[in-house]
Amino acid sequence: MKKTFTLCALAIATFTTNAQVVLNEVYTDPGATNNEFFEFYNSGTSQLAENLDNYTLVTYYEETGNKSGFYVLDMPNHTISAKNFYVGASASTFKVQGKNNLIASFAWNTIPAGGSLNKWEKNGAGYISVAVPANLNDFFVTRNGSGATQHIMIFKNGILINGLIGGGSSNTIPSYLKAMPSLFVDMSGSSPDFTINFGSISDNQVEYVTAVTGNDNGYIRTKDGKCGAWDKSTSQVTHTPGTSNGSAIGSTGNLTISSYITPAILPTDYSVLNYSISAGPADAFAVMVEAYRDFGIAGQLDAADILFYTNTVPAASSTVYSVNLVGKSDKVIFIAKSPAGCYDQLLALANASTLPVKLNNFQGSKNKSNVQLQWNVGLNEIANTFEVERSTNGKDFATAAILFGTEKTGNETYGYNEVNEDAKVYYRLKMVDKSDVLSYSKILVFNTNSKNTNKLDIIGNSVTDKLTVSFQSDINNAVELRILDMNGRMILKRSVTASKGSNLVSISLPTAMNTGLYIASVSSENINSTAKFIKQ
Repeated sequence: MKKTFTLCALAIATFTTNAQVVLNEVYTDPGATNNEFFEFYNSGTSQLAENLDNYTLVTYYEETGNKSGFYVLDMPNHTISAKNFYVGASASTFKVQGKNNLIASFAWNTIPAGGSLNKWEKNGAGYISVAVPANLNDFFVTRNGSGATQHIMIFKNGILINGLIGGGSSNTIPSYLKAMPSLFVDMSGSSPDFTINFGSISDNQVEYVTAVTGNDNGYIRTKDGKCGAWDKSTSQVTHTPGTSNGSAIGSTGNLTISSYITPAILPTDYSVLNYSISAGPADAFAVMVEAYRDFGIAGQLDAADILFYTNTVPAASSTVYSVNLVGKSDKVIFIAKSPAGCYDQLLALANASTLPVKLNNFQGSKNKSNVQLQWNVGLNEIANTFEVERSTNGKDFATAAILFGTEKTGNETYGYNEVNEDAKVYYRLKMVDKSDVLSYSKILVFNTNSKNTNKLDIIGNSVTDKLTVSFQSDINNAVELRILDMNGRMILKRSVTASKGSNLVSISLPTAMNTGLYIASVSSENINSTAKFIKQ
């Protein structure tokens, strides 16, 4: 036996269904040979399509002879994927406002398996089943007189998730609708049966539009899924079944929302989403909040985005809610939904944690044909790759090597050596972090080549605890050997005796000497030469 739900007992649980489908367009009063239709919009982003088998579309009617009641459309066993549209019409191939040969997802006059269409007429304190007219093209019956003209409700698993009251002058459920007897809905297949208690429906569970459709018109959301964005269709605002009416991203609503991301500072920190809903009309609450990782088109809610957080905010307050982001550099789509299931606001939040790799220094030397490069980075844990790029003109660079970032956190030093015979050569680093943020280093230029006549050579560059140099001298004399850092500060000074011809000198380096690039120099009355070396 199927489980039966009663709407009055579950009306407060509207948000627990994680409802995704809302009404997006409805063509209520087609003219001439045009066809009625409705369009659903799936506002979710789940990779799994939403199954419509447990959805029910209910419309109110009044007819001559004081007859009133409801059409109940049990949706067929079809699906609607995220950020997509589903169209039901009175015919499979239908016409609307000058558009011919449109294809519906299904036709309610030849309803597919898993669905049904029934008409229930009020009879005392209950209803009787009456025959549905053949080739029904008046499913959305226009009511005359005071009150509203259109009454449309969408249920999921017996819970009202969205609805539209059109042509009325107030944002309240009409009294004649609330006074209708409870209606038992016998769903087909495995879908749960339920009972609708119209007197228990809250005013904020449906949407309202004051315009009266008139002939050959209906209602259209100007932004997909956006609350209060309904417009009457006209020759200027025409129906577009099955296609987007415009993105709701960045649009304002009835709520006063503050939402922002506090970026991570330290490697061990999380970035944090913060938000508060400080004001709004009482009927806008409770508000369902959703937050998505923005993985698709930047700043747009699409099927590539991943839901990571939901919450229900019961009333306006100064309370600030906070939640850690899954990825510290994630951008976020923040959504606030009304009790009617539509978007009040849809906001794209930037994240200042998206920073490039921190390059502390990039330096190198070229001794004859031997090129040695070295660089040091901070926040090494966010580094992905380093591309050493080479150029002979300083404009057109090509990749010479790719180095992958290590697992070390904090500072890390990298190096690259190669043989290059070019007389002038340029190098730069292309750095890519784990969030695919790209940055470049400064450009290093080397003018030396294998025919260089520099009199000072570093032996075994790079070095560890000992520096060995060679140089030529034209006479026997005293020579001063110095080591300077790249800012010109003296690290070490030694006096050595040089012989005429080739000289080879080794000196021990200070144990407190940091790794990095340094300058060695020899000077005397006939020598003044320098060379760079790397201390490991």
